[in-house]
Amino acid sequence: MPEKPRLLPVDEADLQEKTLASLAPYRDQDGRIYAIWATLAHHEDALRRYLVFSNHVLGKNTLPLTSRELMILRIAARAQAAYEWDQHVRIARRAGLADETILAAATGAWEGLDELDRVLLTATDSLVESQNIDDELWDRLSAHLSTEQVIDVLYTVGQYLTVATVINTLGVRTEGDLALPLPALDASKEVPA
Repeated sequence: MPEKPRLLPVDEADLQEKTLASLAPYRDQDGRIYAIWATLAHHEDALRRYLVFSNHVLGKNTLPLTSRELMILRIAARAQAAYEWDQHVRIARRAGLADETILAAATGAWEGLDELDRVLLTATDSLVESQNIDDELWDRLSAHLSTEQVIDVLYTVGQYLTVATVINTLGVRTEGDLALPLPALDASKEVPA
């Protein structure tokens, strides 16, 4: 993450009406456009197109909500993307996940998680590391998920790796204090399978 933001969020008054309409559901409790979207508004046409895909991954995804959030939190922790981490800690809590479960997914302490979540987090790590999964892991995923759900695994990881890349490269800052501290991961520890 750069020391200071490389791009500041675009002021709402400078956005096109069609961009404002696209961003209507992407506002905080005070009515402000979330910083990630206001930052990506430097390229309004691309932002509007990206929101269509993002809406599928976040709002119409076929994966269980809590499982999806654990995957996103794992990506955010691995990428050390504080903005992504903070937003999805809040979403995960609203979905009923306890902080202990959130931190377990993020740090790789998966022993207490159910089999589906362990498989999904293993797939997340494999996709982050090699942009692929091997046949054994494919079989494990397929034993738990429909074809549509497996594709949504790929879309979820791809989407949130993209978001983490944007956050870290552009220097998108959190909108206040972190809801839960972002764990620093020890890269020397092997991740469970």
